Amino acid sequence: MTSQNYCCLLAALALIGALGCGSDRSAGVGTGTVRLRLTDAPADIDAVNLVVDQVSVHRLSDGEDEGWEVIRTDDFTVDLLTLRNGVFVDFAEGVVPSGTYNQVRLLLNSGSSIVIDGETHPLTVPSGMQSGYKIHGEFEVPDGGEVVLLLDFDAERSVHQTGNGRWMLRPTCKAMVDHTAGSIAGSVEPATVETRVYALSGADTLGHTIAGEDGRFVLGLLGAGTYDVAFDPAPGWRDTTRAGIGVSAGATTDIGVTVLTPESTPPQ
Repeated sequence: MTSQNYCCLLAALALIGALGCGSDRSAGVGTGTVRLRLTDAPADIDAVNLVVDQVSVHRLSDGEDEGWEVIRTDDFTVDLLTLRNGVFVDFAEGVVPSGTYNQVRLLLNSGSSIVIDGETHPLTVPSGMQSGYKIHGEFEVPDGGEVVLLLDFDAERSVHQTGNGRWMLRPTCKAMVDHTAGSIAGSVEPATVETRVYALSGADTLGHTIAGEDGRFVLGLLGAGTYDVAFDPAPGWRDTTRAGIGVSAGATTDIGVTVLTPESTPPQ
């Protein structure tokens, strides 16, 4: 569960690839490049600003823990809500020992915030500044090559308000290697009707988004398979589902235009 008009606040930031600290780069261990790209499923809030001061990836060797490789060390801020409907931002990049990795870790700094109805609130991230937020998912860094890992941060499921009014971030994020991830794209008419769009596999929701101001939508980071696409428009319009949409790894299935039906036909 996850408008080309949305901007990315990080577009002007330089990517810094730092060599991992304390890494075992003995003879026979080659290197490759890992590149992280970030997107977000939408939420009914104005902004989710995360302040990050380190990004690292966790390496394995023959199933044994080989520690963390740091690939970005500069402080930066990302507004997750600018990354919707197929918009990605290059998030971090670095040269690391080739081999198997199974986690991405974000160390978060103070100053993260959430904006609701124009009002900014502090966002508390439990353990984010100490042990960091860890995203699980195994991937291979090829010797002399590059792997691109896509991260889909679900802000709507990640942000919670406590009983005393504090806002907490308990992140929900999925990761897929780019060439294994497929997507479904299309548009709704009328574009002026706010419409949530879901990718369903049986009883499971595997992706969701909100159609943009132009009616376009993209459901990304889907595994190869067959999905139903459910449309949940604003009150006054009927829900509808398009069944049996096939998705292939590394490809986008465009289902064209879905015309929404009003609940009742207005009098002539």
